[in-house]
Amino acid sequence: MVVYFFAVGLAFLFIEIAFIQKFILFLHHPLYAVAVVLSAFLVFAGLGSRWSRRWAGGGGYRSGTGWAMAGIVSLGGLYALALGPVFDLFIAWPVWVKIPVAALLIAPLAFCMGMPFPLALAAVGDRAPALIPWAWGINGCASVISAVLATLLAIHFGFTIVVLLALGGYALAWSVFPSRAHHSPT
Repeated sequence: MVVYFFAVGLAFLFIEIAFIQKFILFLHHPLYAVAVVLSAFLVFAGLGSRWSRRWAGGGGYRSGTGWAMAGIVSLGGLYALALGPVFDLFIAWPVWVKIPVAALLIAPLAFCMGMPFPLALAAVGDRAPALIPWAWGINGCASVISAVLATLLAIHFGFTIVVLLALGGYALAWSVFPSRAHHSPT
């Protein structure tokens, strides 16, 4: 449980912070990038979280998380390779066109990223409800650490590496998904 919630917290913010930096280049202003990226991630991850209830209700935590993780790793890898060329297509367009384009580019990935945390939280809640506050705390701690760590890693290795590390974090989280441990909630 600790590894899963820590990895998801770290990975989510790694991608979000890397995208803020990448979208500064696209939108030509840090304020626009922060506003658009944060808003898009909050809205679409929230929609993904809401959608994940379809799997949680039937006890399909593992299959739902599998689909979400596959989407995250696939889209994240695609974005790591193709975001630059996509930006080049729209670079000369006015900012009022690029803002909705940016939100639409973020939407599919953010939607998928909204699912792993609530699905695992529901799985833990079914097995050991007393551990739910721990799950929240571990995830929150990772989020705080990731804000600083992502920046340091990006300075030394670049934002593409930060995104790839985040994808590795999601893969690690999937490999230790809480519903695998039938006898122990940890």
